[in-house]
Amino acid sequence: MISENIEDYLACIYDLSIDGGVVKTNQIASKLNISPGSVSEMIKKLSSLGYVSYEQYRGVSLTDEGLTIARRVKRRHRLLERFFVDILGMKTEESHDEAMKLEHTVSDESVERISKILRDPVVCPDGNPIPPPDIPQPDVSGLSVQLDTLKQGEAASITHIASEDLDRVRRLISMGFVPGHDIQIDEKVPVGGPLLVRIDGRRIALAKDMASLVWVRRA
Repeated sequence: MISENIEDYLACIYDLSIDGGVVKTNQIASKLNISPGSVSEMIKKLSSLGYVSYEQYRGVSLTDEGLTIARRVKRRHRLLERFFVDILGMKTEESHDEAMKLEHTVSDESVERISKILRDPVVCPDGNPIPPPDIPQPDVSGLSVQLDTLKQGEAASITHIASEDLDRVRRLISMGFVPGHDIQIDEKVPVGGPLLVRIDGRRIALAKDMASLVWVRRA
């Protein structure tokens, strides 16, 4: 049986490498709030178990086996979030904390029953893809683009928020950037300035780095 600690590490590496890049050990230490020394020791263990590949001065990447485990953890977590929001009526920001408590203990069989009850959803409440069991998660890149790539005057519908930084996700949701909502670019301030967008009848200034986390489908 795989320990919770190992699952946390693999899920963390998965989150940090969502764009396919190699992860630095200091990134893992920062995200998990633990010492770089502890991370280095765990990476050695994960490498010996065949879950990660590590190259000095380059970083860490998941092996096929490590990736499979990480996807299972993310599937459990995101389906639990969906269950808490859709069935129990919990707020999106609360569902994450509750899912964290159960993602290591709920059985795969229970998770699949939850999935059937929810009619096999493909995204979590934040709009992030729910990986299918033991196969790659759906590629949404061809269906959506980052908000900051839209031109002035373009309209779109929000598909998901591509970030594992919970504080940023909560902030965007509280501002109204919720999957399914319509949005329009009113103005793009030049030289890295904010985007002025219209959503739910409100005009909002959004920093470019935050706008890059919001993915949309053009109208």
